Amino acid sequence: MLKKFVVAGAALALSSGLAFASGAPYIGASIGEVTNTTNSLNRNYRGMPFMVNAGYGALLSQNLYLGAEIFGTLGTLTLDDNGLKSTYGYGGSLLPGILLGEHTLTYVRLGLVRSRFTPSSSTNRSVNGGQLGLGLQLGLTQNVDLRGEYVFTAYQSFSGISTPRQDQFNLGLIYKFE
Repeated sequence: MLKKFVVAGAALALSSGLAFASGAPYIGASIGEVTNTTNSLNRNYRGMPFMVNAGYGALLSQNLYLGAEIFGTLGTLTLDDNGLKSTYGYGGSLLPGILLGEHTLTYVRLGLVRSRFTPSSSTNRSVNGGQLGLGLQLGLTQNVDLRGEYVFTAYQSFSGISTPRQDQFNLGLIYKFE
């Protein structure tokens, strides 16, 4: 299902000739702080994930923005050792937004993710999740933007662990190919 979402998002971004006429592909990298929690076992985990992303975004009208993005978490630096750890993941998102000023964009992240978890008492497990987030992107130069965002992720239940949740704050740079 995640593969279908990523392919559909990429097809939308690449095939919308008129809507994305003034758009640009981009790449980026970010670091964040993440907290994983579960409802059933009161396990918590804090870490700092390193993420990369690639996407395409453009203005649809004077101030309405739409982007499609694929992303991956390459690794997570452990801040504590208290339970459920997400080690890596990948996914795709749609980023509808509003241009607030000439160099300021606010957006909502609507995405799907597949993450690899390492529960402290069982084997590794990859699970799917849905994401909802809010972000702000500021233009630093013509091609470089600073991005900050909060993303909430709800995962499927697995191995006796009900409803893993994740709160993540990210700070990163985006390079636009214009």
